[in-house]
Amino acid sequence: MIAPAHALTLLADKLEPGEHVRYAVRPDIRVALRNKLVLAWIGIPWCAGSLSLYFAGRASAMIAFPLAMIGIALLAAPILMAIDRRYTIYAITDRRVLVVHHGLRPGVVSCPFERMDATFEVAAPSGKGGHLYFASGMPTKLRDVDYTGRLALRDLADPQEAAMRLEAARKGR
Repeated sequence: MIAPAHALTLLADKLEPGEHVRYAVRPDIRVALRNKLVLAWIGIPWCAGSLSLYFAGRASAMIAFPLAMIGIALLAAPILMAIDRRYTIYAITDRRVLVVHHGLRPGVVSCPFERMDATFEVAAPSGKGGHLYFASGMPTKLRDVDYTGRLALRDLADPQEAAMRLEAARKGR
């Protein structure tokens, strides 16, 4: 959780007049890396396979090195995503949820309480960290919206606590 005074400084230009932050948190980098680890499991053999084709004389450099670059991109993706998550803030205010990105692709996603689903879905596959889905039917071009149009607070260390805080803020407690 981010200290309330620090959250106010980071979010001051994003808040409406009279709006108060009830809860602010950053995504957990360990959860983000764990969720994207599958990319590394694909990238390592991809690099090894494409480079072994080159060194075995089965593929020219013009074919093997671009293939190896794909594997390197798969290896770098989880690290870049974790860095981007480090510069993301999730804030629950007395009016809405704000997702503020200051990282690689800056942007703000705002969802008022009226736009949210009646019930929230917590996706925590291992019980340690996960996502909190709270709004459906959102445009899929927005950040943190999956291909089905569900908006989520992603890679949270404790998504159950965030769900509890969001429900309390929505009820005005």
